[in-house]
Amino acid sequence: MRRRLKRRKPYAARSGHQTRWFWTSPDLLVQQLGWLGMREYDRYQPASHYNLHIQPACGGSDYHNYHIRYMGVKEGQHVWSMVDAPYGKEKSHRIYAFSKERFIQETIDAVNSQLVTDLTNDIGDPSLWMKLSESLEHVLLDLYRHG
Repeated sequence: MRRRLKRRKPYAARSGHQTRWFWTSPDLLVQQLGWLGMREYDRYQPASHYNLHIQPACGGSDYHNYHIRYMGVKEGQHVWSMVDAPYGKEKSHRIYAFSKERFIQETIDAVNSQLVTDLTNDIGDPSLWMKLSESLEHVLLDLYRHG
């Protein structure tokens, strides 16, 4: 017997934070859900960032908690950072740097493609690619504008 999925609210179940994007994995043995929160601020520099959470669909602690930030222009390149820190401990830290010579939209497309590929490889469900790609492009542009 198949369970019917209910229409999701635009709020994260545990914290009540408003979300930009929601995903449930159809192809994984242990079903997972992901949600991308609204822009947040914290004590790190730059303070503006987005959190992408991946957790078991049945509830529980995050498998992944990605913090995505625009670091600014360094050495002639636009730089974005993605840190995976579930449980408050840094698991991985990736830097995405692309030439400032390109138009910003081309740069964001390149960063988006690389970032979504890395996330898809981490999680192991190809259905994530199409769902996340469009939303993440808006996130990267928003971080650039507010960075």
